Amino acid sequence: MTQELMQRLGIQSPETAEKVEQFLLALEERNRLLTEKSAALEREKTLAEEALQNAKKIAAMEKAILEAGGKNAKAILALIDADEVTMNEKGELEGLDLEAVKAEAPYLFNEKEEKTKGTGFQAAYNKKKTTKENEIAQTFRKALRR
Repeated sequence: MTQELMQRLGIQSPETAEKVEQFLLALEERNRLLTEKSAALEREKTLAEEALQNAKKIAAMEKAILEAGGKNAKAILALIDADEVTMNEKGELEGLDLEAVKAEAPYLFNEKEEKTKGTGFQAAYNKKKTTKENEIAQTFRKALRR
């Protein structure tokens, strides 16, 4: 601080001038530390947001794997390049190709079994009957149970 400015402020003694200088240095140091801490906080916030997005992406990938009939989501995730998979603004996965993984490792997925319908006694028994036929069948069943 210049002598002229100190005189305008009414600072006459050298001790007071020294204290003002110390205060200004401390203020500059505080501002520097504040700037550093703000930058560090922003970096940590960015890292936390990235970690959250990655966790959401992994959870969505595991859900998609299980919905596709995957037996072991972690084993299937190991076969997928997670960097190629992205999430859009709606939270949907883009770039996840489970069909390629199914072709590469079909043993990691459950096979869909389709049951044949209409064979056997039950299928013949459950034919649609008219209301009158249902009444007759119920009466007949009751009579047999005696």
